[in-house]
Amino acid sequence: MGRCETATASMGIKILLSNLVLQINETNVALIKEMLYYGCIEDDNDYDNEIYSRIINDLPEDCSDVKEYLVNEFTKNGCLFDKYLLVPVKRLLSMERWGYDRDGLNSISRPIDFDLSINTDKYNSIENTEIVLILRQSAY
Repeated sequence: MGRCETATASMGIKILLSNLVLQINETNVALIKEMLYYGCIEDDNDYDNEIYSRIINDLPEDCSDVKEYLVNEFTKNGCLFDKYLLVPVKRLLSMERWGYDRDGLNSISRPIDFDLSINTDKYNSIENTEIVLILRQSAY
């Protein structure tokens, strides 16, 4: 069949995985799991995201188990504990390219007539976050 390549530009949150994981408690465990599920590692070559995805797919249910599991897994697997997690909050632009492997250039544009602010109220309980522009590229 071919493959799909996707590029997305978003506004979002950046946080060191160690800072996020160490904040897990009964009150915010659901939010942090959501951040981990929708986020990705800031990574140039996908190696870290490959490992990260395997770890996130096996998250335990219990809050204390989640924290212990993530500390152990992120520490022993490629030092992910010291990597940044990028969590998209507001999508600005996205494009897909379908087909077989091929060389070439694609582009897309959008008028700058939109609001660049994002609502991060639901993340107020999470400390040490930074608002960033995220460019995410994937191929399947």
